[in-house]
Order: sequence, then C-alpha cells, then structure tokens
Amino acid sequence: MNADSQPLPVYLVDASIYIFRAYFSMPDTFVNHQGQAVNAVYGYTSFLLDLLGGDPAYVSFAFDESLNTCYRNRIYPQYKANRDLPDENLEYQLAKCQEINRLLGLHHLSLHDYEADDIIGSLQKRLAGDRPVVIVTRDKDLGQLLRDEDLLWDFAANDFAGPAEVEQKFGVQAGQIADFLALAGDAVDNIPGAPGIGARSAARLLSHFGDLDGLYANLDQIEQTGIRGAKKMRQTLEANESLLRMFLEITRIYRDIELQVSLDDLRPAAPDAAGIAGFCDEMNFGQRVRDRLAALSHGSA
Repeated sequence: MNADSQPLPVYLVDASIYIFRAYFSMPDTFVNHQGQAVNAVYGYTSFLLDLLGGDPAYVSFAFDESLNTCYRNRIYPQYKANRDLPDENLEYQLAKCQEINRLLGLHHLSLHDYEADDIIGSLQKRLAGDRPVVIVTRDKDLGQLLRDEDLLWDFAANDFAGPAEVEQKFGVQAGQIADFLALAGDAVDNIPGAPGIGARSAARLLSHFGDLDGLYANLDQIEQTGIRGAKKMRQTLEANESLLRMFLEITRIYRDIELQVSLDDLRPAAPDAAGIAGFCDEMNFGQRVRDRLAALSHGSA
C-alpha cells in the first residue's frame, strides 16, 4: 500500500476534559441572557472549531455522564470519591456542550454505566481496524489503548505521544499501564495502589513479570530481582492480592461495550445552521464565535 492510499485516521475525543479545562480556566464573566455562566460552553465551542479546522474525516466525542454511576463505583465505592460532583450550572453547561456537538453534526456518546475512556476504547476496538487512531485527550492513562500506529494528542499543547513517549512517562509499556496504576495507585481517581509500592517499584516489578497475573504466578521470585525491599514487598503483595486485582478491574479500560455504531456514523454531518444561530443567541456568544460557526455552516452547505 502506498502512502497515498493509507487509510484516514479515526479521531476519538475525550470531550469532558476539554469542557472542564474551559470551565476552570476561563472567567465566569461569559454569561447568557439569564446571567448563567457559559464559560465552559464558550471554551468548548472554540475547541470544537479549532479541531474541525483540521477537517477530520472520522471523529467521535465521548462524554462522561457516569460521574458516580459507572460500574467502577459499584466495584469500589471510593472510586473518584475525592472529586466534587458538578453543581447545577456545570450540569447545565455539560448538557449545552453536547447540544453544540449535535448542532454541528458531530457524533457523540455518553453512557450511564461507562466512562468516556471505555467509550473510546470500545469505538477503537470496533471501528479502527487497520486505521490509525488519534485519541484527543490530556489524560495519558488512555495510553493503555495505543497500538503501534496510534497517538495521543494533547490538543491544547499540540503535543503528540505514541507508545514510546507513553513508556518514557510511565516507565512501562502502553499495555502495562492498567497494571501499573493498580500497583502504584492513581491519586487523581482515588486509587491507593499497593501500600508502600510506588511508581518506580511498580515499573520494575512489571519489567520483570509483565503484568499482575505474571507477578502473582511468580511471587517466590521477587527476592531474586534485586529490587530493594523485595522481601517486604512480597509480603505486601501477598496480603493485598484481592485488593490489587480489584484495582486492576478499575484501572483497565473496558473495550467491549455493545455499541450500534458504524464508521460512517463518525463522518461529520452538515451543521444545523438555524439551530446554531439560535444556540448563539441563547448562549449570548460574541461575534467572533458566531462568524466562525456561520462560516463552518456555510462551508458545509
């Protein structure tokens, strides 16, 4: 296959990260006619316009709706318990961000039982085939999904990371990230990991044993690895096996959601020009964003 016939990439967007980024970084002086803050909607809409400027052929946006209803919360109630739930205004803005996706003709999904990561992983598994996937996110935990041809794209920083860059950050291969987080913990998601086993030790264990299954199948070999404190580490792992296996269920992205989605569904459709105009009025958008949205609608006419 020559370069000209390479399949076009599939862009899978971790939408909520960009909504929250706008919500916390932009002033709440962006308000609608009722005086409600719409800073997240404004920032997210600008992000969409910038992303669409690259004219992606296939793109889907995954939203986190399961902020405390995800299956992970049933497994481990403390999961993300360190985070505040959205207040009434943020809930309103999250809904409006999904609305502008719909008005722009962009495929998007949110599910009660699954997180955006799981949606992205399931879409990748179902639709990517031999196409490269670009996961648009600031969350390198999604690196566990990367195949050789795939990339993470931190859009705001315009920073790309493939499997090699992910391995450089974590000290483990992309496919080991879920096991790494189960062992070392993930403070962002309120996962404590194994007591006394930090990132460096977790990486060294995985370099020797591959994954959690390999580690527990060979616990008697830990003291032969030369890892400092190996004897105590073995005792810790023996005492916490069931806990760590539960953490792995949480840190591993679920990729088998039954989704009735085809690759063609990810092609951007024609924007709803009238709906977008009404949305701009409702959000009290300034002329610059209105003009950019109008130009996008006109270009798709």
